[in-house]
Amino acid sequence: MKRILFALMLISSLTALAQYDRAVVSLSRLDYVYYNIENPMSVAVPGLMPKDIEASICEDRAYLHRDPDGSNRNDLLVRPKDSTGTITVHIDERIDPNRTRSRGILRFRVITIPNPTLFLGYVRQGDTISLSDLLTKGYIQVKAQYEDFNFPVEEPQIISYQINRSQYFNLPIEVEGSKLTTEVKEMLSNARRDETVFLDNVRVRLPDDRIVTLHAEFPLR
Repeated sequence: MKRILFALMLISSLTALAQYDRAVVSLSRLDYVYYNIENPMSVAVPGLMPKDIEASICEDRAYLHRDPDGSNRNDLLVRPKDSTGTITVHIDERIDPNRTRSRGILRFRVITIPNPTLFLGYVRQGDTISLSDLLTKGYIQVKAQYEDFNFPVEEPQIISYQINRSQYFNLPIEVEGSKLTTEVKEMLSNARRDETVFLDNVRVRLPDDRIVTLHAEFPLR
């Protein structure tokens, strides 16, 4: 799993702390986290053992806990509660059971996860798809996927969709779920290979539990 890795240096003043905070974010090229998704993060301080490093979020704007699949106690998961604003992660050194020392802070913008790409089977939206495959391949269904995302996320869920083709002059066929129904295949059976299949009002539940409506086109061949 790809992680955001931050190396925090010893900082002696608040001015230096603020300057270094900005440098860390700039070097990581990731100054944001995704709303209502567990964002993986690793924290390291040069010269300190993982057991001596503690991370926390003081304001009640995100959940922060250890990643059960991580390799050490500082592999963390951050899940923002609000879809906008910023969260601040405080990094402390545990000196003894009763004392800690600040080792830096990290600030992140909170953004929403982008919309996924629609597929018919393994064919990406906008690409041509075989009419014979649509009619005969049982595995083909409407899917939504993330391509080259920063880290693994839950696959979006297709709730419902409407399907039509360019020379089909009836109302679009409405389908619950992601499969191509018998009615859909009957509509496609009369299609020509110079037509286009339209997916409209595709309702998709995203990994952050929001529901979005998408559209895609698939030229036939």
